[in-house]
Parts: sequence; structure tokens; C-alpha cells
Amino acid sequence: MKVFLSWSGERSRQVAEALKSWLPDVIQEVDPWVSTQDIAKGGRGIKEITHELAATDFGIVCVTPENEASKWINFEAGGLAKQFELAHVVPFLIDMKIADLTGPLSQFQATVGDSRDDVRKLVGDLNKASTGRAVAEDRLERAFSRSWPELERILQDIHRNAPGEAARHPPERSEAEMLEEILLLVRKQEYLRADVEGQVKHVEEKLSRSRRISEDEFIVSSFAKMGWRVIGSTWGSDGVQITALYPGGGSVSLSRDFIERVAKTLGRPVIVVGESGNVLTRSGPDFP
Repeated sequence: MKVFLSWSGERSRQVAEALKSWLPDVIQEVDPWVSTQDIAKGGRGIKEITHELAATDFGIVCVTPENEASKWINFEAGGLAKQFELAHVVPFLIDMKIADLTGPLSQFQATVGDSRDDVRKLVGDLNKASTGRAVAEDRLERAFSRSWPELERILQDIHRNAPGEAARHPPERSEAEMLEEILLLVRKQEYLRADVEGQVKHVEEKLSRSRRISEDEFIVSSFAKMGWRVIGSTWGSDGVQITALYPGGGSVSLSRDFIERVAKTLGRPVIVVGESGNVLTRSGPDFP
């Protein structure tokens, strides 16, 4: 199960990287992704993040007092909320209480990072989200109990490195970066849907062209058997108009049964016109 780890700021990054290493020790099926470690040097970051979001099942937002009011972290949390169910986006609080959350982040069920019980509940929620691959509760409890001291120690070290009050509001990322991320998170679904729809449309167009060719061939051969030559056919939502002529001239007409069989095979009404556009015959009960 893919888990997207969102961060902003130095301590938030440290927590995200710690969770990336720690979570698979508790639930082996979890595959955490964090931009600092998983985008190769020279890689196209936005493109890779888009790819990861498309395959992500759960989002964890690492929140500190320094970044809690950050436009960046709130935009990213909002984007994650659009990607997943609300219950699958969890603010992971560092040096904060749930009551400290304000704004958009307060809509989510947060986890207090230094609370063993809270983190155990988060692990349980992750396990439940692994539909069909969940770890048995007794095994999960043993794995969590064995691994928790390591995460607790890392979080305590990060706590000791908390910045002073004056350093708690680092500069925001550039507007260009934020715009890229907003477009990524808010419009990702549209991009994916357009891509899928584009592929479907391409296949449908190929099938439609194939069917049209075979249908046109059917029309030409059917009329030829009756001694008529088809000049062309025009397809519309209300039927198909066939322009045809009888090479020998005269007043030779097409039988009603023949036109009805053609219309039935094509699955739509048929009207036959001459070179001058005059109606020669058509399918349907209202034409004599």
C-alpha cells in the first residue's frame, strides 16, 4: 500500500523521512514515499510526484508549529483530501496538541506524534486501509511494540532540536512552486481522467472507423447485387443517407423489403436519394 508523506520545513522533513524508514518495520505491505529520498537527482520532480499520487492509498501530513500556518502545507493537505477519502489523510503532529490545529488541517483526525496510543491507532488505520492484505492484530501489536522505541527516540531528538520562537515561521516556497503543486494536486484527477478518456476515445475511434468501413462495404455490395451503384453515404445521428443510381437508367426501383433489411442490418433508418438529391425510397412505416 502506497503512503504519501507530506512535509514542509526541516523538522517536518526529518519526521517524514523517519516514518518512511519506520512504517515498513511495522507493516511490511506499507510502501511510504517522500520527495526528499524518492526523487532521483535530475529527475522531473512534479512528474514523479504526480505518478506517486496516482498510486497512493493514504496520506500523512507532518505538521510542526513552524509549518502549521504555512500556505504550502495547507494546500498540500487540501490536495491530498481531494485524492483520498477524508479518513485517509492524517496530520502527524510534532510538538503540538490536536487543539492547536486551525484552518483546513483541523478537519482531519490528527495523530499526536509523541503519543504511543495515537501512533498505534494510526498504524491500525493504515492496516485496515490495506484491503485484503491486512496484518493480523496480534502480529501487528507485536511488531508495533518492538518498533515503537526507535520512533519514539527519533521524535524526542527532533523535539530537542525545536527552533526558537523567532525561527518558527520560515519563508514560504516560491509562488511558482506553489502554483505547480496546486495544479498537481487539484487537477491530478482531471489529468488522469483525460488520459484514460483519451485512450478510450482513441480505441473507440479505431473501432468506429473499422465498423464504418465494413458498413460502407456492406452498403456498396448489397446495392450492387440489386444492380445499383452507390456513389456515397452520409452518416448522421438520425440515420444514414445513401446516394445511389441505377446504371442502366429507366424507372427501376428498390424494393421495400430490401431497404428494410439494409436498415435492420445497419441498426438505423436509411434514406436513398438520387444524384440530384431527390428521395427515391426510405425505411420506415410512413414511406409508401
